[in-house]
Amino acid sequence: MTTVGVIGVGYLGECLAEGLAASQTPLVLSPRNAERVNSLADRFGCEIAASNYDVVERSDLVFLATRPTDIAATAAGLPWRDGQRAISIAAGIGLESFAAAVSPALAIRAMPIASCRICESPTAFCPDDSMTASILEKIGSAHPFPDEAQFKTASIFGAFYALSYAFLDEVSGWAETNGLEPVAGRQLSARMVQAAAAAVLDRSDRAPGELLNDLMTPGGITEKGLKVLEDSRALKRWSEALDASAAHSLAIETAANQSKNPGEK
Repeated sequence: MTTVGVIGVGYLGECLAEGLAASQTPLVLSPRNAERVNSLADRFGCEIAASNYDVVERSDLVFLATRPTDIAATAAGLPWRDGQRAISIAAGIGLESFAAAVSPALAIRAMPIASCRICESPTAFCPDDSMTASILEKIGSAHPFPDEAQFKTASIFGAFYALSYAFLDEVSGWAETNGLEPVAGRQLSARMVQAAAAAVLDRSDRAPGELLNDLMTPGGITEKGLKVLEDSRALKRWSEALDASAAHSLAIETAANQSKNPGEK
């Protein structure tokens, strides 16, 4: 069985550990963030390494979950070996930024989301790799991309996932304002989005807008609500929000590359 290490047990590292522990995956955690790491060990039987060096020595696949700007420096000097996988989950950090630091292990980029805690993370990763896919499938679904250009776009869906909470908060808040109990409003809002997502997955050969058109009755309540969104450019603002996230991701990558090669412009 593949032993998985996690270096950097912050919030997302903890989510990864919880999801993988649910599938009985052997886990080795870096020792920093002692309270969080000790809690995981107590609850799930995860092993706590003596150091990052120890994590790499004992693992077949290692998630690098530190701050983005610390990925390469953290990975450097550790006992990476051929056949191992080193997976950065940091936004905006390209393969070239840390591949040399983890050589001869295979460098991978992945973008799990916090729902990996409940094994519901659709995780984009690059390059395609069977060992990586098999681990990511334990915490949700694995979505390989053949090159970094496509992965960079796919990785921004991590921001879309987080922004979806803001959307659900607005809708469930409307429900509460209009008389629903808070929990009922949250559950109904989430279930409606879940139902729409299930329909899109079932008919992914069609654009979601086509499925929407199937639902709308001329002059009905959906058409009335959609007009408000379209007239206010509310839907277009979603694309603009993702553009802003993508631009910031690029800025992070540029800064990381300049830090690695300070003489380059």
